[in-house]
Amino acid sequence: MTPPDVNSAEAAPRLGLLTGLFANVAALRARADAAPAMVKSAGWSMGSYAVGAAASFAAQVILARALDATRYGVYSYLLAWVNVAALLGKLEFDTAAIRFVAAYDGRRQDGLLRGFLQYGWRVVSRTATSVALVAGMFAWLLRHYLSPGIEGGIFAACLLVPLTALLAFSSCALQGFRKVPQAQVPQALLRPVLFGAAIMFVGSGLQVPLSGGAAIAINAAATAVALGVSVFLLDRTVPAGAKAAAPAFEPAQWLRAVRSFLLISAAQLVLSQQADILVVGTVLSHRDAGLYSVASQLSGLAMLGAQAVIFVVLPVISDLYSRGRRAELQRLVVRTVQGCAALSIPVIVLLLAGGRVVLRAYGVVLGTGTLVGATMGIISGFLLTMTGHERAASRMVVGTALLNLVLTVLLTPAFGALGTAMATVVAGFTRVGLLAWYARRHLGVAILPYFPAERSAAARP
Repeated sequence: MTPPDVNSAEAAPRLGLLTGLFANVAALRARADAAPAMVKSAGWSMGSYAVGAAASFAAQVILARALDATRYGVYSYLLAWVNVAALLGKLEFDTAAIRFVAAYDGRRQDGLLRGFLQYGWRVVSRTATSVALVAGMFAWLLRHYLSPGIEGGIFAACLLVPLTALLAFSSCALQGFRKVPQAQVPQALLRPVLFGAAIMFVGSGLQVPLSGGAAIAINAAATAVALGVSVFLLDRTVPAGAKAAAPAFEPAQWLRAVRSFLLISAAQLVLSQQADILVVGTVLSHRDAGLYSVASQLSGLAMLGAQAVIFVVLPVISDLYSRGRRAELQRLVVRTVQGCAALSIPVIVLLLAGGRVVLRAYGVVLGTGTLVGATMGIISGFLLTMTGHERAASRMVVGTALLNLVLTVLLTPAFGALGTAMATVVAGFTRVGLLAWYARRHLGVAILPYFPAERSAAARP
């Protein structure tokens, strides 16, 4: 192990940036009459991401050992449809919850806070249940045409859809209240731990052969427990004033926001690695698709630290903007970019250093694009969606998604997987540039790793 004094000079700048970011967030929240320990929250966020990822991986290993390849394929197929149905069922009210809960709680608008939580819960539960019932009905009618083993998991999959959607809404509402551990633990940690333990108990302890449908049913049971814990924590978090206030509703504003969020989510599916993999697998070969997928996932590791930082920062952005604290918002954005860079750059450097082993040429290109996305891309998109500019953000995201698709189709046949990576990076750079330009022009906030010259004097302590 390297002695502490050897790497302290290299670690100090990164730790200084992170300390500056989280100390700055804590100071902002203290001036806003709130008292969350932001440094502790950031640590919880990063720890929860890491432990949750490890727990999910362990649960999948346990499941793969309990099922053969065919039954595991049935489980994966059913779960993929559950995830699609849950995405439709929650209508992006989970993302909206981060923004509106943080804004209403920060401004002490108890009636609107209670109204949004009631309205969001009602819409998500009804929509997700309806989607599940319709999908289940069609699947049951077509059960004789489905692959063997699918029909046994249809009802369990239908049950899992609303549970997954409601858990996402409850977790994001807790995130809006800046309750980081409460928001992450039920979904990211408790759910996979219960799932893995139940699979071990049923398969190894009771010696009961598991099917893909039975695994989905166990997943639904674990999700139900996690949802119960999340709802309990949310009930304890909602302020007493909001519980006692008469609910007020702004459905037009809420639905207008979620429509834009839905467009962004749909476009992100096009910009994601899945579309790239499909094109590579179709135009080139399945082997190329597998290699490209590995390179894409490895480069995506640089996003994990940035996602943990953004998880803590999002509700603060909404709160500061709703209070008109633009100078503090500018400072928060700069510190966020710096913090994300401090966490992402070392990962990319390590990946590039081992490039000949783990990455090919297109992996290096993807890594460069991921670095820009991790440092400036995530914050630029959420800065608009958390401040009421989601319609503009959706137009830019959809436009660059179409650009990515066109470039991928044109460049992949000519340059192979390298052309696919180039298309993804060009579209990603374009999106970041457009979002940053809009934020600077319409919000007066620059997405930079340093303070803008005209603001530096006022922004510095």
